[in-house]
Amino acid sequence: MIHLLFGDDELSRGEVLEAMKQSIQPAELRDVNVVVLEGRDVGYGELAATCFTVPFMSDKRMVVVRGLLSMFESRPRSGGRAAASSSAEMKPWDQLPDLLAEMPPTTDLVFVDGPLRPSNPVLKKVQGLVEVKTFPVPRGRALGQWVQERAGRYRASIDYDAAGALADAIGNNLRVIDLELQKLSLYRGEGPIRRSDVQELVAYVREANVFAAVDAVLEGLPGTAISSMHQLMDSGSPASYVIIMIARQVRLLLLAKDLRSQRVPASELGRRLGLSGYPLRKTIEQERRFTVERLAEMHRRLLEADRSVKRGEADEALLLEMLIADLTLGGTVPSL
Repeated sequence: MIHLLFGDDELSRGEVLEAMKQSIQPAELRDVNVVVLEGRDVGYGELAATCFTVPFMSDKRMVVVRGLLSMFESRPRSGGRAAASSSAEMKPWDQLPDLLAEMPPTTDLVFVDGPLRPSNPVLKKVQGLVEVKTFPVPRGRALGQWVQERAGRYRASIDYDAAGALADAIGNNLRVIDLELQKLSLYRGEGPIRRSDVQELVAYVREANVFAAVDAVLEGLPGTAISSMHQLMDSGSPASYVIIMIARQVRLLLLAKDLRSQRVPASELGRRLGLSGYPLRKTIEQERRFTVERLAEMHRRLLEADRSVKRGEADEALLLEMLIADLTLGGTVPSL
């Protein structure tokens, strides 16, 4: 059989490949009869020779080729030279359909790749000659459903809110979600995994809650900020930690404002701030809402509050509520 496994769900793709490897018997000779080749290193001649090698004391052998098709994904190129090079690289693989048509029945050939476009030239050549299985990463509501189904793998159940919290905090990194589900299933035992379990055990969720609280403070939402703060403290985060995280973001806003006043290009801002993606976009958006004077005042208040907490001068929860009210109701003055 000839298989093509591709898609960005690396976890599920890997599990299917592992199950296919397990079918090669006897187990004690599996290492001899399963050959893994890297697409960037293998040539057509080497692949053909490997596929036509007879199994060692077994009815079957397996040849796995990783990343071959991905090498021919369209990518930015400049001028005719790159296009000619790409064409030259592709030429030896024009014979691939012939190799697949003549594959000996004693060899299972498996191509394993990440996401592929329909325009991929090698994919076009092998379609109809291989058994294709795609592995797209679930997104949106489908990701929460995947979390609930995956929990069953560990003889556990997870309620809808808990699955959503896990998916929202970690995103579509399925391997990390899977590891967290293993931990949660051991912790919960027979009962269903609840949102409170996720908040208590999963560091990603606690961090997401911190950033939500910080955003609420800087966006002038006192009710949301105080509610988020209480959730953090109830889950074991001290008031000083919340203050430190707010102060960290205020310092980033001050730095971003200084860089912008120096007309530092947007492409350079991320490197200077040590941020990328959504955190960078959020910081740039928030920076425009404040004057330098307001940010400096907020930073001063945060330092005073941190000092008071460490000295035990007031109840932590009350002090933090007053601080958040001061920071949010103080207003965000648009920059001129």
